Amino acid sequence: MTIDAPAPEAAPQPQPTPPARRYLWPALVAAWAVLLVVLAVWSARNDPPSLRDQTTAASAKATIDEVVGQVTARVPAGATIQDKGYAEKACSLSAARHGVSLVRTLTVSGPVGGESDTITSLAAALPDAVTRPADGPKEGFYYDAGNYVAARGKITGEGTVTVDLSSGCRVP
Repeated sequence: MTIDAPAPEAAPQPQPTPPARRYLWPALVAAWAVLLVVLAVWSARNDPPSLRDQTTAASAKATIDEVVGQVTARVPAGATIQDKGYAEKACSLSAARHGVSLVRTLTVSGPVGGESDTITSLAAALPDAVTRPADGPKEGFYYDAGNYVAARGKITGEGTVTVDLSSGCRVP
């Protein structure tokens, strides 16, 4: 007696993908790519600089001028201020890019013995300025003016306080 093997079952034929689902993944990938491009363009136009060399010397000058206005408004009575203007120095941003570093120096001259009071008065004109030492008579201050501009004040002689505002190296 022979047993006939059952007839092989035909493999089920895959159902054709509906046209709408066939284009779903490529459409999603294309939409994602467009979204990334739109966000990149928006970010490039609207985000603030994250490095000093992404800003210009002109924007640094505007920030320095603003701080000079705040400092000169708080010069104590009986003191005089001398503004030496901008000193520009060439520097290198990278091996291929050249830049310029700006420094503006203000010298405040007043009565001998009043240097600490002058430092305190000038630092009070700048929000969040840090004086040193923290306790006792003040010998200097530091202020981050934003836009990668630093202001440093220190006693440089009898009755004399010097405030240096520096931009660091940036695009001319």
